[in-house]
Amino acid sequence: MRRTAIRWTLGLALLATPAAAALTAEQIVDRMIAAHGGMERWLATPTVSFEDEFRPGTATEGSPSRVMVEQGRRRAYLDFPGTEMRLSWDGEKAWSENWQFPYPPRFLALLNYYFANLPWLVEDPGVVLGDPGSGKLFDDPTEYLTIRVTYEPGVGDTPDDYYVLYVHPESFELRANEYVVTYRALLPEGVASTDPHILIYDEWTEVDGLKVPAHYTNYELDGTVYGSCAFRDWSFSRPFDESRMVMPPGAVVDDSNP
Repeated sequence: MRRTAIRWTLGLALLATPAAAALTAEQIVDRMIAAHGGMERWLATPTVSFEDEFRPGTATEGSPSRVMVEQGRRRAYLDFPGTEMRLSWDGEKAWSENWQFPYPPRFLALLNYYFANLPWLVEDPGVVLGDPGSGKLFDDPTEYLTIRVTYEPGVGDTPDDYYVLYVHPESFELRANEYVVTYRALLPEGVASTDPHILIYDEWTEVDGLKVPAHYTNYELDGTVYGSCAFRDWSFSRPFDESRMVMPPGAVVDDSNP
């Protein structure tokens, strides 16, 4: 049986919980970051690396990837165990080897890094926080604190993206986010964005004092499962391989339009 439709109360002060009414968006975000280990600790890490496995729909198995991101400059490279595919992102361009996926390497390079590190990334330069509100997630009775996150023009590849954070009113952990994708190469002509999805963090784990996801499930707004992702082998200290920023012979530069 599908879950009941999500109930929206964003931006409606009369429907906000007492906690949402008492705190500003900045205060809620500060408490969320503290609940996940703090900004200072996260910023001090040289790299972020993990293995993820995205599973489409309700599948129990999927395609794993190994993700390495350099903090600060946000350069990245990804490997895909069991295949000969690789990709690299040097902060300006992405290139790949033996690419077989139907979506651009540039789009994928920082995708799960962003979902997995969202508690801290909402304080990036150019982020705009909306007024606090409240909302529920499907049949979960909790009234979550909600904050809409948008971006100033020209920020990143897709400044028209948005997120809506769902923050627990007592623990201040991030429970979910609503998001859209506006990467133009993935959309039909004349379509500005995908339909919204709801990404719910099902399980968190602690690594070096930082609370990061171990699993999330991605839903359509009607409760249909779009996919899920498991995370493992987290590290905030592995060395970044500078040689991966040198494009090898035969690699293909991604010229997709974000």
